[in-house]
Amino acid sequence: MVATSTPELVEQFKSVASNVGAVVYEAKSAEDANNYVVKLAREHNVKRVVKSNAVVATEIGLNKYLEDAGVAVTETDIEGRIAQLAGERPSPKKLEEIAELFSKAIGERLEPDPRVLLQAARRYLRQSIVNADMGISGANIAIAETGTLVILNSEGNARLVATLPPIHVAMIGREKLVSSLNDAATILKLLSKNAAGHKMPGYITYISGRSTTADIPGAPMIRAQGPEEVHIVLLDSHKQVKEFNEETYRLP
Repeated sequence: MVATSTPELVEQFKSVASNVGAVVYEAKSAEDANNYVVKLAREHNVKRVVKSNAVVATEIGLNKYLEDAGVAVTETDIEGRIAQLAGERPSPKKLEEIAELFSKAIGERLEPDPRVLLQAARRYLRQSIVNADMGISGANIAIAETGTLVILNSEGNARLVATLPPIHVAMIGREKLVSSLNDAATILKLLSKNAAGHKMPGYITYISGRSTTADIPGAPMIRAQGPEEVHIVLLDSHKQVKEFNEETYRLP
């Protein structure tokens, strides 16, 4: 049986994740979570942020906090990038509308052809990831016994966002916590089957703290080919997203 999140499970995850090199922060509110990321960005002189699979971060309005602090934010999920360029929430768009948005963003005229648009998106979104100072993601599962984040992705960009920039921030709800790798495997099967009708998702990324290598003779070394810092922001996402939305969309 998959365990539900408990205070003991949270404490176990925090302890183990910290031991493998991650910094774990429990946010008291949506504003507290946003301020933590902005403070981190300022401390490291972050100018460019890329995001993927960061549903909670988007729902609590992190983009605006970062942009108000002078940080450029690029959504790398294609649907998210289209919505960002349009300045609205994700919604169906005609090919001609997408071509117009991408053409303006890239600075070249693109035909409303799906293959042309996909190649253009790959080209300029990947360059955004390479140039980024910080990558922000969510996580579909967090495993307490190993301090591991599990990220599911169909486009492959989430893995790049979580590993190429020098700082990786994962913002997740405590309800994503499970006890063991076996619990995570059960959830992966259910998510894939019920969400997309697949046996397994296209990309599954497991992240346990900072990257390490033992291939160079001597003691294992951290900060191998992944980010130099991994920060995990835990939220009570249902409560804090609700509070944020009530405050943001409150009628006068």
